[in-house]
Amino acid sequence: MDPAILHAKGSLCTIDVGSRSITTESIEDELSEFIGGRGVATKLAHDRIPFDADPYGSENRLYFSTGPLQQSQMSFTGRMNCTALSPLTDGVASVNAGGYLSRNFVGTGHSVVELTGQSDELLAVHVTDDDIEFEEVPELKEATVPEVTVVMNERHGLESGNLATIGPAGENRVRFAYVMTYDSRAFGRGGLGAVMGSKNVKAITFQDDSAPDLEVPTEEIQSAVHRGAATSDHIMRRQGTTNSIEFINDNFSFPKRYFSERSFGDIKNIDGDAVEEKKYKKVSCSVCAFVRKLPTKDEERGVETEGPELETVFSFGSNCGIGDLVDIMQSNKLCDRYGMDTISCGNVIAAYLASEDEFSNTDLVEKIAFREEEGDLLAEGVARAHDDLGVENYSVKGVSSLLTMAVYSTDRDSPTPLRTAAAITCTRRRLPTSTAEMSIRRERPARPNS
Repeated sequence: MDPAILHAKGSLCTIDVGSRSITTESIEDELSEFIGGRGVATKLAHDRIPFDADPYGSENRLYFSTGPLQQSQMSFTGRMNCTALSPLTDGVASVNAGGYLSRNFVGTGHSVVELTGQSDELLAVHVTDDDIEFEEVPELKEATVPEVTVVMNERHGLESGNLATIGPAGENRVRFAYVMTYDSRAFGRGGLGAVMGSKNVKAITFQDDSAPDLEVPTEEIQSAVHRGAATSDHIMRRQGTTNSIEFINDNFSFPKRYFSERSFGDIKNIDGDAVEEKKYKKVSCSVCAFVRKLPTKDEERGVETEGPELETVFSFGSNCGIGDLVDIMQSNKLCDRYGMDTISCGNVIAAYLASEDEFSNTDLVEKIAFREEEGDLLAEGVARAHDDLGVENYSVKGVSSLLTMAVYSTDRDSPTPLRTAAAITCTRRRLPTSTAEMSIRRERPARPNS
């Protein structure tokens, strides 16, 4: 690869939470060959995690990394990667989150931070440019994500954008637990929160101002991108990914009642327009002028959350037979508090409701997070729980998503966008997510922005 290609700088910092030891080493070769946080973390995971490793074992390694554009001031760049062996799929999973963590991370001077081993005590790990601190936090056992943020702020002056945190679901090894940052931004899919929980790490924090010197795109390029983001009238700025819900439903691919039907009759109650009506302010990620996040509120019922996005509306909405947006908002809020992937959680609840013929009931989120009663089985996810539930296994590569129906119900007579989505879901290396749903949007007529 051309050595002139822009790539991240900084060391690999390996933190063994079992022995509480730290090593740093240069990974310049990997950084120059594998561009971006996901690329280099996947390379390291491939080389350093044993092929037959237990996702919950001490030999699994959890990587935090990001790419070179964090040292710019350009819109759309505030992303952070997390990679490990997934307890949901038993393969390597790389997931990313927005918010403000990425720029606090590069301030430590590291390009990749690797967690390995298993701690005997529940820990918060604090990473700065010249030190790693191990703080025992037994009092935070099964604390929610926002509760951890409050404690870290009171003790250390850290904000939610400095933290990567797990909730009770991660500690209880719910297979689709996720790592949270900024209280509402998730390293979703794949259950990497459960990996962090298996290492007995409640939170890892990043703070400092020692980002390596790095040539970034010219100010002219950064300004052009920033200006384009700030002046765009794209509908995603108002509705996020929910803007395509009505279109997908009209094309018979918005599943209802655990994938038993392709379209949902009450779609107007939960579509992008309905979500936009609940949006009450503008929120963005780090230095991004596009401002497309979805802080929503229902004053009457006292529900406030960030979201829901497209796949959460599907999983906790139509797939559970629910046409009440505020109910979906509440489920979204609980998943963020407990640290669980909304898509996997909603879909495994839908599977349970199908087994009980009891749709329109999602009062199982807390039981799953704490593995109580039937929640213990559901915490295993659709692929592992479906036999005991007596329902079909609507998952792909161990993960259920909006596009699962495309895979299981598509034939040669299905609409082209649905067949395209099915092919992408089956063949892409990454976990099934709403990004593959972009294949549907590309083929639809342009929708007016106003």
